Amino acid sequence: MVRIILELLTAIIFFIWGVFTEDTNLQPELKGMAIGTISVFLIECIILLNSNWGFLKLYWDSYKPWGQKEIRLTIAYLFRIENNGKYLLIKSNRIANTYQPVGGVYKYFHPETTTKFNEIGIITDNSIENDEDSENDLRVKLKNKCNLPKFLDWFMQKTQREIDPWREFYEELVATVILPPEDFKYIHYELVGQHYDRIHFDERFRVDTFKYVDVFVAKCINEKQINAIKNLRDTLSDKYVWATEAEIKNRRTEDGKAITQHSYKIFQNKKLK
Repeated sequence: MVRIILELLTAIIFFIWGVFTEDTNLQPELKGMAIGTISVFLIECIILLNSNWGFLKLYWDSYKPWGQKEIRLTIAYLFRIENNGKYLLIKSNRIANTYQPVGGVYKYFHPETTTKFNEIGIITDNSIENDEDSENDLRVKLKNKCNLPKFLDWFMQKTQREIDPWREFYEELVATVILPPEDFKYIHYELVGQHYDRIHFDERFRVDTFKYVDVFVAKCINEKQINAIKNLRDTLSDKYVWATEAEIKNRRTEDGKAITQHSYKIFQNKKLK
């Protein structure tokens, strides 16, 4: 951004110099330099817009003068686990008798992030009770929503934070023995989509909120894992359900089991950046 501003200023200087200089031989050269610099400036703008296209509406929300300055951030990831047209959902620990995709909130590294978080105004969120499991979650508050682009720049750099979604997969499916631990010592996965909700007022927490999620597809690495997923599909349990896309979007299975509102996000297939 600084480079683009400098290019624009340089073009303006060349143009003004070319207009007001009395040297008629120098005027065309200066105007030509101004045109060349403006061309570079326009190319840089196009590249910047293209690389940030998915976040342009969000940046507008961040700089709008109305609304609350402080916002709550929830930065998470979800797994899309499919078998024969149905998707695996597990029972929620926070919302009773409700099912949701495997996944959770990213964690940041402490104290490595201290300087950066102080710089952009990240503070602890006490909207829900924090415990050992939720320590260092990227469920935080930002003092000034104008700094949301800076936070997202930090997040997209993938430094000083968790980048591997294995932790929640292990905690929710392997440690609970929903999947056999001996066959799931690790998995392959692919980032297939990114989704965010524009800044909005959250009625539950009474604060403006920004929610972002990465969507991963879990990939079995051998026949044992493939068979374990198939066996899971054929085994009844109150710990999990298999639901169709229509059921997930309707937030309820045919036999009446409730599904969380955010579950539909696993069908996101577009990357924002």
